[in-house]
Amino acid sequence: MATTHAVAQLAVYRQDGKEGIKWNRDPGEEASQDFVAMTPLVEDASSKELEEDTSAGSAAILGFAVGPASGTAGTAVGYYEANENLLITATFRNGSEAVALAVGDINTAYGLLIDATGNTYVDKSNTTQKKVIVLGPAPGSAIGDTNARVICRVCSDMQAKTAAA
Repeated sequence: MATTHAVAQLAVYRQDGKEGIKWNRDPGEEASQDFVAMTPLVEDASSKELEEDTSAGSAAILGFAVGPASGTAGTAVGYYEANENLLITATFRNGSEAVALAVGDINTAYGLLIDATGNTYVDKSNTTQKKVIVLGPAPGSAIGDTNARVICRVCSDMQAKTAAA
């Protein structure tokens, strides 16, 4: 029987083969940031400071914030690096609306929706800024569930360290 799940922020599902948390100490956080833990982060094109990604952004993702922003420019930022070894769980939505997970959604790339609170979801309606690929339902979710939690990975061409290489 299909279940409707509570909408929740991204979480780390599995992180293999890397050193764990990375730090951007210099130049650090961009001024006036207000991201929350697990918000996708990108580098500012000119200053290289870390800032929150945008739902319509085309920049490659450096990683996901370990904790919330300080709001102070230059503050060190811990993040989980977006790479082939990082799997995350996310709520699967259609823009800001609930949607059921279908078989056709598996192994499909979608964009991310970052809402006003900083929470981030996989956005089925965004097939233009494809950032993550849905690998399957997360434990506790199933095909047919609404607001299902899905396991996903940042697309190779959207991983900042890979894309820059």
